[in-house]
Amino acid sequence: MARKAAKVEALLPTFEILFENSFALKGELYPGLAPNAVGNFVHLANSGFYDGSAICLVSPGKIVVIDHPEKTVPYCIEAECELNGCDYNVGKVCAGSVCFFHGTQYNSGKSGFFVVLTDDSRTVRMVEGAYALFGQVLEGLQMADMLSCTGNDEHGVPTVYHRIHSIRVETHGRQFPFETCPEPENTIGKVILGTDTDADLSSETQA
Repeated sequence: MARKAAKVEALLPTFEILFENSFALKGELYPGLAPNAVGNFVHLANSGFYDGSAICLVSPGKIVVIDHPEKTVPYCIEAECELNGCDYNVGKVCAGSVCFFHGTQYNSGKSGFFVVLTDDSRTVRMVEGAYALFGQVLEGLQMADMLSCTGNDEHGVPTVYHRIHSIRVETHGRQFPFETCPEPENTIGKVILGTDTDADLSSETQA
């Protein structure tokens, strides 16, 4: 009697963001929601680009933004989100969601990303559909929340960088190709997230 082949589910890639103080954020990535964002993140993480990066902006108790303060990449990626015409990223934003950041135009994302710290409906509404959700933090979110509320100036810029030692992704042997696009004109591609308590993230985003 022939045996039926077992259905093998592909393992999701997992990440670890290790801070210099040994605190870590751990989670998983969702290439089915945002393949370009995941591919770019995997490439940058495993090539060492994020080594020495930091929490560079915060909205206390709501969002922490991570990017490298001295490095940049020579390309952009399209924002895989509803407001940019993407119909396949149907993920729901919640506390722990990892989203790719873009500047004043949707297709200006480079390397910055942010972690949502709250289920607050206002924060969720400002992020969902406007930024590419591509992962979820499963461990360490409480510590990230604490870091977001300490050592920042009135603009949400840390007065002391919370430096990251490394970011690495376990791909389980899978490849995650991604497509790039030219940098749009008249845009700011680095992180410029608003941080006031009543800040509207969508005000930073223009079609």
